[in-house]
Amino acid sequence: MGSRKETWVSKFGGTSLANYRQIQKVKDIVLSDPRRKIIVVSAPGKEHAEDEKITDLLYSCHRLCASGKSFDKPFETVRSRFLEIAEHLQVGKTVKDELQEIYERIPEETEPDYAASRGEYLNGKMFAEYIGAEFVDAQDVMFLTADGQVDETSYGKTAEAFSDPQRLYVLPGFYGTNPEGRIMCFSRGGSDISGAVAARALRADLYENWTDVSGILMADPRIVPDAKVVREITYREIRELASIGANVFHEEAIAPVRKVGIPIQIKNTNDPDAPGTSIVSYRNIDDCPVVGVSGKKPYRRVIIEKFMLNRYPDFYAMTAKLLNEVGLKSDVTISGFDAVTLYIDTKLFEDVEEIQERILVELDADACAVSEPLALIGIVGEGTAVEAGLLNQILFVLQSFGISPVSVTSGISPLSMLISVPVDQYEHTVSVLTHEAALLRSNL
Repeated sequence: MGSRKETWVSKFGGTSLANYRQIQKVKDIVLSDPRRKIIVVSAPGKEHAEDEKITDLLYSCHRLCASGKSFDKPFETVRSRFLEIAEHLQVGKTVKDELQEIYERIPEETEPDYAASRGEYLNGKMFAEYIGAEFVDAQDVMFLTADGQVDETSYGKTAEAFSDPQRLYVLPGFYGTNPEGRIMCFSRGGSDISGAVAARALRADLYENWTDVSGILMADPRIVPDAKVVREITYREIRELASIGANVFHEEAIAPVRKVGIPIQIKNTNDPDAPGTSIVSYRNIDDCPVVGVSGKKPYRRVIIEKFMLNRYPDFYAMTAKLLNEVGLKSDVTISGFDAVTLYIDTKLFEDVEEIQERILVELDADACAVSEPLALIGIVGEGTAVEAGLLNQILFVLQSFGISPVSVTSGISPLSMLISVPVDQYEHTVSVLTHEAALLRSNL
């Protein structure tokens, strides 16, 4: 009996499929390696910066129709985009009829999901024909619970549909079927989830995620334009970065593959030879304890003091209840022996003095201090908990650039350090920490 051949699931995002030229690139990528067996496609993205995404246009069609208005204008844009792609690729002989069928059905649907899903559906059908693959409709294999989560039955159905190892398959992303048998969409970015479900169902050796960037960057490129690509990052580090504001990868798309240890590879359709970023279960931290710098702003830091706090086990629940009553919630909570520190979005604050008074009276607190607006920055990496010299180097770097942190917290998470600075120092601090990442690890 021959050894098992590797199987890859490859998902291509909207920018990778924005027009016929991009789709030609995707075909070359898919056919360049026989391990790519299941191709998950998004709807065409923006062809030009001023364009609207196909999915946004389809949502507009439903919204206009539901309010009794004509949706002809956005639908004609959708129609022309798909017909142009079909014409250049010489595929989709039935796409004109299918577009008309979609146009006629949109007014019959009470929910937007059917309309929104048609971009992936049509793109999947045309791409399958273009590369000579078998099209599998997501509504036949992807099942969602009433609250939009992946139903466990999806894995068996998907594995069954893709059971022939000799075939190449195309699956449209972003949608499936709800418990009532109607089309239901994942949250935005949900094609990543579709790809992850397919990868887990097939026990794939790799889940590729093709986009328009060459991997995950160490920081937001709008703040640090020359931020470096992270070559390897763990699932835990991705989650930690997302918790402090980084938009790095759809969190729900990590869960299915993380459970079974399937690595994710982020790749660039426009630069397929670039190594990209690998998302893995474990990595060697010796050369790279820090993988990213991210943050959120503006916050107010609320410090509530109560002597012998550990003797009041209900204190935290009481604090959360009070905050909820005044429309507040803490994004980050740091506990001490006699105090608790909360970081709360300043946009929610209306009357600082009133909130302080309620905390003092209703929680019987000894003191309550509320800061001026701050930015909270996280330095993330599996090495932050084990590299004893890291904190000192960070403080030295900040001081050398004239940055005075309001607070530095280490130890509440094994993966990150949190630094708060005045709001006007946010971008400068993120830039400094990102650029000094090489220094932070080279001298440890």
